[in-house]
Amino acid sequence: MESEEADPHDLPEGTDIGVVGVPFDGGVTRQPGTRYGPEKIRRESGWYARNDGGFNAATGRRVDFGDVSIRDCGDVPLKTTDIKETGEGIRRTVRTVAESSFPVVLGGDHYLTYPSFCGVAEANGERLGMIHLDSHSDVYGSWDLHGDHWHGSPMNLINDTEYGGYETHSMVGLRAREAPDFPEFVEEEGLNVSYARDVDDRGIEACIEDAIEHATARVDSVYLTVDIDVVEPTIAPGTGTPEFGGIDATQLLTAMDRLGECADICAVDLVEVAPRLDSSRMTQRLAAAALSRFLEAKFG
Repeated sequence: MESEEADPHDLPEGTDIGVVGVPFDGGVTRQPGTRYGPEKIRRESGWYARNDGGFNAATGRRVDFGDVSIRDCGDVPLKTTDIKETGEGIRRTVRTVAESSFPVVLGGDHYLTYPSFCGVAEANGERLGMIHLDSHSDVYGSWDLHGDHWHGSPMNLINDTEYGGYETHSMVGLRAREAPDFPEFVEEEGLNVSYARDVDDRGIEACIEDAIEHATARVDSVYLTVDIDVVEPTIAPGTGTPEFGGIDATQLLTAMDRLGECADICAVDLVEVAPRLDSSRMTQRLAAAALSRFLEAKFG
């Protein structure tokens, strides 16, 4: 995914994809470092830039981005000491990009999904569904150490807005410790959840199909968020809150292939890549590969 730089407020007419970086990890609770994610994902994505009609042997797809306009809109201006003000900057920037192109948002910690989702919803003028690949639910509310706004709260915050809700929210890959009443919460709120054990039992394709069906049932457009810690940390160790027992690289890429074919998805973010926690660089390489596969299916 190689691109030209552009001001998000002045995207050229006909821009198909607008890339936005959010080098912010002020919402993390364990290990920082996701602030370095956007830069490294961009760098690794250059490997996947193919404008010559190349053949992807993994998918059987002949890929040609020659007619696709991709613009890198740079990084969102941040105030690192103020997460709410940073969130407002994310919302405004992503809204501007979404008004004229398909937003690809590179994190950064998972808090960014809340303002990014709101920015896309404002640009579209409608409620959005959510497809959410993660090892954690991120539905928590206020916490004494972090207040209301942190990387464990974005889905809770989104549910409190006019733009989205749990009844059109699908989660895939969960396996972390949740609240004792989480199963009851899922049923009461109307969430669709495929745990990591469900992926093992039923396969990633079936779980993604369920996620798409649920998230699109009541809305016209869907936001996709991918936390890299959905992947097994022995494969992708560069993340701040790893949980063992995750999906493998092939399952992630298969999921991104199918999600790229979903016409209702109107924006994507990929978050929680912490390059300095992975000297092998495999985490950021997998992140770039996942986004490339998604964009190939959607635009290539």
